[in-house]
Amino acid sequence: MTRVCALEELPRGDRKLVRALGKSILMFWYRDTVFAIESRSPAEGAYSEGFEKARLTQDACIECPTTKSKFDLKTGEIKEWYPENPVLKALTPQDTCRPMEVFPVEVRDDGIYLDAKNGSLGPGFVAPIGLGGSNTSLENNNVFAVETPMYVEGEGIGGSMASGGDSSGKMDASQLGGAIAVAGVVAVAGTGACLYFENFYALAALWIAGFAAAAGVALKTTGALDEE
Repeated sequence: MTRVCALEELPRGDRKLVRALGKSILMFWYRDTVFAIESRSPAEGAYSEGFEKARLTQDACIECPTTKSKFDLKTGEIKEWYPENPVLKALTPQDTCRPMEVFPVEVRDDGIYLDAKNGSLGPGFVAPIGLGGSNTSLENNNVFAVETPMYVEGEGIGGSMASGGDSSGKMDASQLGGAIAVAGVVAVAGTGACLYFENFYALAALWIAGFAAAAGVALKTTGALDEE
């Protein structure tokens, strides 16, 4: 356990972002307990807002700002997956998203102590801060936006950051959602244009290409293309 702050530095109702062992960790009080979780949602991709202003629920969960998926504060497990978007819930498998990492915390008389090494995903797991593309899920397949590093008091700027790593061929939840949205816009706009100009040959070609692309995305999502 490492002391990260004094008690008065984390008043009830506030949230504190700290950096330890290359991990970006968000700390806050929930009822009478201090919780420490990774600072951004595993269900989010690029341009992530993170959990700094995310909603806490009555059943000890935190809500992903983008997908509204809910993660258990104690275990990090996914409790609800796309609860407000049945289409993406049906099209995006829940297993494309890893659990949220949570960390052991102790509140002592002289301050708040955190065990950054032994998080719920194991001592070797480090979600990236600012680099993106590796170690962001159990399959190393989420991509995050650039983020300014935060440091625990006393930690040097030269501290370690996550980097490198293999990248699975499987698409993650955010990538699949973005692909579906783009495909929808192209399909609607292209169909409308073909019908307007009564070009049915182009319409047929558009939909053939669309079905082929959809099949490719499905294979990419399941990782089948990389098994060939």
